[in-house]
Parts: sequence; structure tokens; C-alpha cells
Amino acid sequence: MRQVLQVTVPVQIPDGMKLVPDGTHGYDGESLTGRTWTAKDLRAWCGNKSWPWLLDNILENPRYSREIGSMEQHKQLVHRGMKGSPWRFKAKPMAEFLDRHWEELPW
Repeated sequence: MRQVLQVTVPVQIPDGMKLVPDGTHGYDGESLTGRTWTAKDLRAWCGNKSWPWLLDNILENPRYSREIGSMEQHKQLVHRGMKGSPWRFKAKPMAEFLDRHWEELPW
């Protein structure tokens, strides 16, 4: 007969880190589905990188122009194209974009 032993092991999570439920993307335990990000939210998601850094390395980077353009066509990214007009992002597609290109970006 097989014996089964049930064991509880304490695991210490380092300061500044937290466990995140699968599928939540770490957004305070909530899903990103249906959320809208502002430029400030995107900056926070990217570790408080400056707005010029986001423009140069992601939003206006020719390397990603097709994907960013597709996001604009599908209304996942909204910007009027005028200086000072607000940017809006569908949080889930933008987070997925960042996940796909994480290793390429000059963090």
C-alpha cells in the first residue's frame, strides 16, 4: 500500500515581491481585461520609465510601428496625434505587447 504524506512548507517571499494569481498580470490581483491605462499607468507598469523613454523605445520606435499601428486600428491604443493630446491604452493588449518584447527593450 502506498503512503501519502501531506507537508506544509513555509516559503519566505522577498521584500518588494508578491505572489500573483495566474492570469492577473500582477495588477493588484485583478484582471487587466476591460481596463484602460493612461500614460501615467503605462509608465508605472514599465517601472516608472520617463515618458520620452516610452515614446523613443516603444510607442514611436520604428521597430514596433506595425504592431503599434495595428493596436491603433483596433482601438487598443488611442492618440489623436497632436502634441498634448492624451494617450489611452487597453491594458491587457499593451501588457501582452510588453511581455512579447521584454527582452528586446533597453531597460
